[in-house]
Amino acid sequence: MEKKFSSKLNNVNLEIWGLILSTFSYIFQLPYAIYLSIGLKVKEALRNIFSDKLDKVFILGFILSGFVSSLISERKLEALLVSFIPIIFLWFYMLGKYRILYSQKVIDSIFKGSSFLGLVLTLSYVFKISIYIGNFGVIDGNFSRGLVLGVGMQGLSLLLEFGIMAGLGILIKEGFKLKTLVYLLFCFLGLFITQTRGAFLGLLFAFLFLFFSREFFYFLKKYWYIFLIILLIIFMGFNLFIPNLKYRFSHVFSKGSESSIYERLYIYKGIIRMVRDNLWFGVGPGCFVYYFPKYALKDDPNVEKEILEILRHAVTTHNIYFYFITGWGIIGSFFFFFWLFRQIYKGIKRDFNFEKRIILSILMAYFGHVFVDDLFSIHIPFLIGILQNYHIYSHK
Repeated sequence: MEKKFSSKLNNVNLEIWGLILSTFSYIFQLPYAIYLSIGLKVKEALRNIFSDKLDKVFILGFILSGFVSSLISERKLEALLVSFIPIIFLWFYMLGKYRILYSQKVIDSIFKGSSFLGLVLTLSYVFKISIYIGNFGVIDGNFSRGLVLGVGMQGLSLLLEFGIMAGLGILIKEGFKLKTLVYLLFCFLGLFITQTRGAFLGLLFAFLFLFFSREFFYFLKKYWYIFLIILLIIFMGFNLFIPNLKYRFSHVFSKGSESSIYERLYIYKGIIRMVRDNLWFGVGPGCFVYYFPKYALKDDPNVEKEILEILRHAVTTHNIYFYFITGWGIIGSFFFFFWLFRQIYKGIKRDFNFEKRIILSILMAYFGHVFVDDLFSIHIPFLIGILQNYHIYSHK
């Protein structure tokens, strides 16, 4: 008999709508987490998590290593504040594992929230709609690569990736439904507008994981024409809908071109020099921006000099793994990522089903995308927790 770690405060409509809105915009994620936290029995949840001795070691390990990294950093206060990020991650993980009572609705809610985001992006882009409250952008169809509720480009693309993988999973599981295909179209159109190449890298990771399944081959055999329609949408998106999207992809490896891969490589070279000097505990969580100019290369023949001046003062690592390694060092990063991937393994080793494969494909989209961007969303720890949520087995 499974123990319950949440009170009866859950309301199915609030739970579902909270996730829909959290997938539509990051602005709703913290209020949603606070709502879910009201009913969480923290002591019981922590006692259950720490009952696994290895998990206990790694959780305490990355918390303590963050504290040590902060103490030896030149920016102690900033580092100490950012060092709480893994604790927040753990909090969101507990909400997914213990607080969600309708986990079978999670995939559908993510799909709906993301498709609504895609619809808003598409309408604002086509009709050039711009709405501002003071300096805050509600929507802006004239903004480069989209803007919704103060978030643009990469941040929007991540939420749209989640919706695409959720929608494809639903399509494969339930078969052809016009509504599902229309929702997917909105997700794809929104993604094309953001023109984010990291998103397509993430989707490549996720596609390979989702498509190598018995369910997909059965779907392909029965609805092969739907798969061709999806491929046609992707092809048209590159060649007709968003002309600049094709340009951005065709110039990825063009030396001296703006936004080429060589700009990322320039930053990564500086990061490697930084890591060599601060291997074990990093420069302090969140302190990359203060240290990078010291380690940035003075010249790079593959990057224009005008762009080089900007890149020397990069404020982001453009890679979530480098973000942790530069901030927490090798020790803290090992503790964190070992614990994280161990939770995923623990979630899939029990009664692995197609719903879990869909959730994993969403996670793979994230882990692939963040090779070239340092992004975060509540969905990641949340979904890792849901993989271990016993309600995913009971509400059929």
